[in-house]
Amino acid sequence: MMPDGNNVFDKAESLARRILERLGTTVDSKLATSEHTLHARVIGDLASRLENAVESNLQADERGIRRISPNHFRVLFTYEETSSLSPQYIESVGNELTAALFEYINNRRYVIRGPVIVEAVRDLFATSTEIKAIFSSNHASRSESVGSPAEAECAKVVRLLGNDGHSYQVQLMSNRAPAHVGRVAGSALRLDDPSVSRMHCAISVRADGSVIVADLGSANGTFVNERALTPDEACILNRGDVIGVGDFKLTVTEIN
Repeated sequence: MMPDGNNVFDKAESLARRILERLGTTVDSKLATSEHTLHARVIGDLASRLENAVESNLQADERGIRRISPNHFRVLFTYEETSSLSPQYIESVGNELTAALFEYINNRRYVIRGPVIVEAVRDLFATSTEIKAIFSSNHASRSESVGSPAEAECAKVVRLLGNDGHSYQVQLMSNRAPAHVGRVAGSALRLDDPSVSRMHCAISVRADGSVIVADLGSANGTFVNERALTPDEACILNRGDVIGVGDFKLTVTEIN
């Protein structure tokens, strides 16, 4: 069902506020007095278009039920509409749309094969704003499509010890949404640390039982044993590995 005008506007206002919160105090102050931001209705329209992209691209599972959702989305802005926007602002738009779309997919209990990612980029060749939906396996490949029936579900429990002395635990299933780590309320693993982005990284399990972590376009990066993950990388985790979520450290104490 298409949202009515009021719902779109409410969603737009909420997303716009969250974007400013995400950018940090210094940049927020600059943007608050700048005209170089996207209008709230533009952001709300993008959120609605992303939801439509999910619905129109659903694939059937092994029982013939259309519930396998694409998980990687690219929002291609024209140069004209974003030439005055900072790269940090454009990145933040993508991060906030990621949070909104993850909630949409999760609420409808759709199956995804990797972390939900919304990339907002400036495309010199785009003549109008485009949205591309991709089925990407655990974000290891941006173009890998789901072309075969779902494999048997694999479940894992990962236990971690934070540098704050607290123990954390995430439960993973291979054909369910990954465990998102970040500051946003509702994260599977919520870390209240200023260096942690709202949607920072995701931990998931593949059908073969391997547990992986992938960055979600965070501001301060995701590290495994002090090595920074690249945007396209899904790193396998083992017991004893140390995950750096910004400045926060999580040691993998158990995977079973």
